[in-house]
Amino acid sequence: MNRCNPFRDSNASINSGETTSMSSNQTNSDEASQFSSREDEIEVEVRSLLRAAGGRRRQRRSTLPAARERQSFSLWSFAKSLIGRDLTRITMPVHFNEPLSFTQRICEDLEYAEILQKAHECESRLDRIAHIAAFASSCFTSAEGRFWKPFNPLLGETFEMIREDQRYAVVCEQVCHHPPVTAMHCESENWSLWQEYKLDIRFRGQYVKVIPTGFVHLRMKSDNMHYSWKKPTTTIHNIILGRLWVDNEGEVLVTCHQTKETASVKFQSYSKAGKHFKELKGEVRSESGTVERLLRGAWDKGLDSYKVKSVLPKNNYESGTHVHSLWKTKERPAESTKMFGFTKFAMELNDIDIGICPTDSRMRPDCRLLELGHVDDASKEKHRLEEKQRAAKRARDAAKTAWKPRWFVSARDADTDSVAHVYAGGYWRAKLAANFKDVPDIY
Repeated sequence: MNRCNPFRDSNASINSGETTSMSSNQTNSDEASQFSSREDEIEVEVRSLLRAAGGRRRQRRSTLPAARERQSFSLWSFAKSLIGRDLTRITMPVHFNEPLSFTQRICEDLEYAEILQKAHECESRLDRIAHIAAFASSCFTSAEGRFWKPFNPLLGETFEMIREDQRYAVVCEQVCHHPPVTAMHCESENWSLWQEYKLDIRFRGQYVKVIPTGFVHLRMKSDNMHYSWKKPTTTIHNIILGRLWVDNEGEVLVTCHQTKETASVKFQSYSKAGKHFKELKGEVRSESGTVERLLRGAWDKGLDSYKVKSVLPKNNYESGTHVHSLWKTKERPAESTKMFGFTKFAMELNDIDIGICPTDSRMRPDCRLLELGHVDDASKEKHRLEEKQRAAKRARDAAKTAWKPRWFVSARDADTDSVAHVYAGGYWRAKLAANFKDVPDIY
C-alpha cells in the first residue's frame, strides 16, 4: 500500500454541511441527525486537508509523456457489430480509449471552478445564478476535439484531486458497474458540488449519442442555498467516415430550491441550428418568473450576461446593458491535437502523485501504458483487469454478498425528489492518517 503524504491534522470546524437539503427534510429524525453529523465531519476533514495542502505547491505537468499513436485498426469491421447496442456493456478495444478513466474525466467539470468562487462573491442572487449557469455550460468546452472514450472505471475505482491553488478537493468512486455509475463530491471553503453520473450510450452507425441522467448539485456555504441542474445530450458524429465532430442538445435549467430563481441555457444540435449550433442562449428569471438577465455565448468560447432592454413579440427579449463576462474558454496547449485533444487541465489529471489511495485511477496499469504509448501492452492489461473484475463478481455471487461502495452512500434529496450516492466522509481523514484500509484489490 502506498504511504500517504504526512499532512498535519487540525481541529478546524464550521457549522454547516455539504448536503443540507438532503438531511434537513428527512422524515426520520435519526437519519437526519446522522446526515447532519456526516456533513460536519466532512467540513472538518476537508478543511484540515486544505490547510495541510496549503504549503505544498505541486509542479503540475503541461504535456503527456507521449503523443497519441495512429493505429492500423479496422474500425469498420468492429463497428458493424455495435449498431444499436448499449456501449456500456461492450468490451471496447483500447484503440478507442484516451488515457483517462471516467472517474478522472468527470473531474474536468471543475476546469473552470473559479466561476463558482465568483458566484460566491456576487452580491446579487441573480448574478450568482447566472454564474452558476455559466459554470454548468463550461463543462462542455473540453468536448471540442475529444473523440476518444475514457476507460470504464473498475468497480471500486477511485480518483482524488486536491487543488491547493483554488482551495478545493474532489473525490470520486465507481459505485456500480452495470449500469456504470460514478459518484463525485467536491468540497471547497465556500461551496460544495456533488453528482452521481449515470449515462446511456448508444451507437447508431455514423454517430454515438451520450445521454447523461441524474442531477448535479451545488450548495453555497454563505447562505446554504441549494442549486441543481441536469446535463444535455452529447453526440459524436462521423464515427465511421469523415471528420469527427460533436454537438450538444438540451436545456440546462439551474434552479435555486430555496428562492425558486432559475437560469436556463439552451444547447442546440446541428440539425436544428446549422452553423450556429455552438451558440448558447439563456435567461435568468426571478422568483416571480420575470426575465431579469439574458445569457449569450457559445459552448466553445464563453458566456456573457445582459440586462433586458425590451420585450419583443412571441416572448423574445432584446438584450441591453452588458452586466458580466461570466466565463471565457482557456487557450489549449499547442500540442493538444497530438495529445488526444486534451486541455492543460486534462493533461494534469493522470500525473502520478504521492499518497494516493491504492484504488486511484492513476494506479491503473492499462491507462498508464496507453499514456506512455505502449498500446499493445495496454490492451493486454485492460483484458487482465476486466477478467479480474469478472472473477471478483463470480466470487461475490458464489458467496451471496453484495457490493458496497467504500466512500459513498445512497441517499434521497428532498429538493429534487431523487436518490443518488453522496459522499459518506472518511476518505480525506484516511489520507491525512496515511491509512487507506478496507479498500478492494482491483488492479
